[in-house]
Amino acid sequence: MGTRATFRLRGTVNGTIRPEIYGQFLSRRRWVADEALHQPDHPDADGSGLRRSVVDAVAELGAPVVRWPGGCTGTSYEWERGIGPRRERTVDWHFGYDVGNGFGTAEFVAYCRRIGAEPQINLTTGTGSLREALAWIEYCNGTGDSVWANLRRSHGYDEPFGVRYWQIGNEEWGSWEIGQVGPRENAVRCREWAKAIKRLDPDLKVLALGCFEPDQAVDWNLALLREAWEHIDYLTLHTYWPFDPTAEDGDYARVLSGPWRTESAIVAIQGLVDLVAREKPGTPKPELAFTEWNCADSTRFEMSPKWRPGDTRYRTVDALAVASFLNVLQRQAASVTLANFAQTINVVGALVVTDDHVVRESVYWPLRMQRHHSGGVSLAGDVTCDVVAGETLERTPLDIPAVDVSASANPGGSTVWLSVVNRDRENAVRLTVDLGRPLATNVVRVEQLHTDDPLAMNTLLNPDRVTAHSEETKLDEELTLELPPSSYSIVELATTNPVVPS
Repeated sequence: MGTRATFRLRGTVNGTIRPEIYGQFLSRRRWVADEALHQPDHPDADGSGLRRSVVDAVAELGAPVVRWPGGCTGTSYEWERGIGPRRERTVDWHFGYDVGNGFGTAEFVAYCRRIGAEPQINLTTGTGSLREALAWIEYCNGTGDSVWANLRRSHGYDEPFGVRYWQIGNEEWGSWEIGQVGPRENAVRCREWAKAIKRLDPDLKVLALGCFEPDQAVDWNLALLREAWEHIDYLTLHTYWPFDPTAEDGDYARVLSGPWRTESAIVAIQGLVDLVAREKPGTPKPELAFTEWNCADSTRFEMSPKWRPGDTRYRTVDALAVASFLNVLQRQAASVTLANFAQTINVVGALVVTDDHVVRESVYWPLRMQRHHSGGVSLAGDVTCDVVAGETLERTPLDIPAVDVSASANPGGSTVWLSVVNRDRENAVRLTVDLGRPLATNVVRVEQLHTDDPLAMNTLLNPDRVTAHSEETKLDEELTLELPPSSYSIVELATTNPVVPS
């Protein structure tokens, strides 16, 4: 049984898709940056202590920017312990167990350059001071004859690291975070820290601590925007969509509804930015940055010092949710210009890394697919389709569209990519495409992620159960695509006339 759906281009552009929306997040935690990536005594480690197979798998994602050292681990990080030749272990004050310092600032920057990414450093706000933050920036970027620039040189790095992205704070609106503050205190701190950072270098990009929590977002973000507007470049947000894999349906409807609900919230937050923009005419608007986002298994928390990675966690349906949010980021390109998938390794990671295995989770594949099969221009379009059952976070039933589509094009408008999620668990969808102009050829390339069981997972023993595949297919005269149930597809179309308005 199948259903029908239609996608039509409007002939307008949503905005330019910034490659930074395909960023990654790497925290300073056991079996993330420490041990899983940087493990000098591992047989697969290279001369810098990085595991080659892990670096290769991450590099395939093509992340343009990587955030580090946290997250929660970043609000208490002592950056001076991670520089120079001697790296003694210290206690991570957030989690309460000891961690290594061998993967410090220089190693992080070198790792980013190796995979072609820009480093994004999260400044220590919970236990740190503005003086320590400015010293860290000067150590990384200083070019003069200053104490911190000279210290970097003494460690063997004559040239500055050139770190452009600096984030202030992490979830300090939450009680779990070291250094919890209120909206006013955060706003003043972000203003003063950003002001000082810009005095060091006005070209640095400053990300200020925003809030996406429904009960706090208005008060928190309005206070920050009104206070720090002139000094910040980004308002940061975090979002996770929890699922319970033991639920009868695997929480299929609930996890797939998460990105759909999030899109309307992005529009609301952008409304706050636009509201404050009216109070500050003639000044640039801060842009939105999702510096953490992903699905999350609500039954598993890797907080114990004895925790070790041992299995996978993500199903096909979770990959569909990740694909849907990537579609959201593309459609909201005028608002969201940077994002960090949380995380790259092990803890809610795209990769599971043990001593003996490097496994690509199901969620790895939409990240790779959309990074390599998308254009830089977001095209506006309309979908006509049936609805399927969804759920709110509190499990209240709701209806959501069965088909989710993002359209992008190359700058010249001669190639269009349709990123399509079929959320229908039972039914295939026949999607008819109307681009408003003929195709140069009806033979198209399709990248697709699909399994017969939407709860299927990769495992250490079967690491390729859920994976993307590529094929060519011929469209019929109606330009109709057959999309399997619970699937993610990217279709590449060549047109005779440009689709991007001149």
